[in-house]
Amino acid sequence: MINIRTIKKLKNNEGLTLRRGRVTRYKTGWQVATEGIETKDPKVAINQVKAYKGNCGLWFADGVYYVDKSHRENTKHKALEVGRAHNQISVLNWRTMGLVYC
Repeated sequence: MINIRTIKKLKNNEGLTLRRGRVTRYKTGWQVATEGIETKDPKVAINQVKAYKGNCGLWFADGVYYVDKSHRENTKHKALEVGRAHNQISVLNWRTMGLVYC
């Protein structure tokens, strides 16, 4: 499981995708979030990572940590369906590392 030091080391606009608390990267598929939090406190961020059992996306932008419970879907269609159902703005295409808007 990542620790608070890892979170504090994130630079502006830097992020991680976690699976069971370990940094992961897929070659294909789509990453989609279902819920999340925003906080300026790294302690709150690491506690949320733990609450999501390490299955989440985490990024830091302009002093705010974003922690989203997320998972990988095989198809764009399914990822967009899940994203829309949870009012997400976009999903991540692992192959291109680009976003597709819901």
